Amino acid sequence: MSPQNKHEQVLVLNRCRMDDFGHWFGLRAGDVLLAVDGRPWRGTAAALQMQMARAGRPSALSFQRGAAVFTVLCERADLGRWAQEPPRSKLGPIPDCTETLRNWEIMVDTRGNHDLFAANPSWLALVAPPLWLAQARLWAALALFFAVAAVALPAGGVLVACVWLAAGLHLWRDGAVHQRVTLNDRGYRLAGVVAAPSEAAAMATWQALVPQARFRFSPTLPMAVAQSEPG
Repeated sequence: MSPQNKHEQVLVLNRCRMDDFGHWFGLRAGDVLLAVDGRPWRGTAAALQMQMARAGRPSALSFQRGAAVFTVLCERADLGRWAQEPPRSKLGPIPDCTETLRNWEIMVDTRGNHDLFAANPSWLALVAPPLWLAQARLWAALALFFAVAAVALPAGGVLVACVWLAAGLHLWRDGAVHQRVTLNDRGYRLAGVVAAPSEAAAMATWQALVPQARFRFSPTLPMAVAQSEPG
């Protein structure tokens, strides 16, 4: 094989089963690795592993599936079994990875209704726990926060501040766990992960991958479906 042909080859996941790490991200066999941290990738799987290890932080891995392009933040390259292959179709554009990206976990129930949440809570969870709980629609946890704060109020502002701080630290560390458990209890299961700078961008990315996907709180969700959803 000539050096030119090697240069033209891309990394493709030719196996991604349930016991492969990439399965958690929703990756599939046939997904083409387009870029790493916004730069086209034309190396081997071993070179990818070395580069990601040197980075010392999650890398933005951009994939193409059909005509759709999506990105995930990942610390490992052993997502499945890789193969170097010539591009099967026209490669899509490289996503812009200069914005602050977060992984968003996409959840789906048995009726095909979707929801999502950030795998790492925003700073709002740390500095304003009740606002973050309301934004995350964790109503039971929000009620518990106000109940504890009300109990602490007679003891003075210092104790209330301690409650506020403790709640913020807890949600900063485990807020995503609460969202995951709440959705699991409502019958939702993980469908995949996409990296995006915002919830709206994550929805748009997933709908490019799954055109029929409809999110519970998206403005495009049909009213009948939204009303059938449990609170």
